[in-house]
Amino acid sequence: MDLASLIGIAIALAAAAFGFFYDGGNLSLLWSASSFVLVLGGTIGAVTLSLPMKELKNVPKLFKKLFTEQKMDYLGLVNQMEELAGKARREGLLSLEQEIEQVDNKFIARGLRSAIDGVDQSVIGEMLEYDISAMESRHQRGAKIFENAGGYCPTIGIMGTVMHMVVIMTHLNEPHSLGPSISAAFLATLYGVAFANLFFFPFAEKLKAKSKDESLYLTIALEGIIGVQQGMNPVALREKLLVFLSEADRNIEAGGEEINVQKEAEA
Repeated sequence: MDLASLIGIAIALAAAAFGFFYDGGNLSLLWSASSFVLVLGGTIGAVTLSLPMKELKNVPKLFKKLFTEQKMDYLGLVNQMEELAGKARREGLLSLEQEIEQVDNKFIARGLRSAIDGVDQSVIGEMLEYDISAMESRHQRGAKIFENAGGYCPTIGIMGTVMHMVVIMTHLNEPHSLGPSISAAFLATLYGVAFANLFFFPFAEKLKAKSKDESLYLTIALEGIIGVQQGMNPVALREKLLVFLSEADRNIEAGGEEINVQKEAEA
């Protein structure tokens, strides 16, 4: 479970609720079934209209990705590539056949298999870069769904407010009801802005961030595979791959003792 997503939603809703209740608002004043259905239903309809069905079928997977914690063990990947490079230098590329069977990541397994089969380095690089590009494109389309929803939602909210105002204008002979009616009319705009800025746009940004993390992981793997095929010195390859990592990722604690990865590679 991605706690950051849940915490973010909780904080956003709590802040909005505090601001409303602090000014003397009542919870019942924030509810309008007609506005809610109009804004959310209209947004879903607009998004559905703007995208092909094959992409809409992926929406449940996108929500799962949003609320599933994505752990990228960059340092573990660097260590793995260092070990593979060492074994390849000692025993040859063919010795990595057994290692491939233990690799869970299909991207890495495919790259190593191509290296063992003697595929040209440039071909392997192009093939894996295309895989990364295709993945980024898929993720971008997923984020675009929420960006579209965030764009449509406020406008549909305004449309809902205008529709309510049209109805209100036909009851000007009932001044006692104008206040509550106008207040309810603005709920459509509120829903539209709230859904867009508290949910849809943040969802899109979260998907983009996770895509960047995965792209970085695969880029490190690509460089590692090329290095293994080239017969690079394991320590030199490690140093090269560590460049992709942040300082926080380079310095970790193991067994309560901090390990400086940079010094360990130089030893």
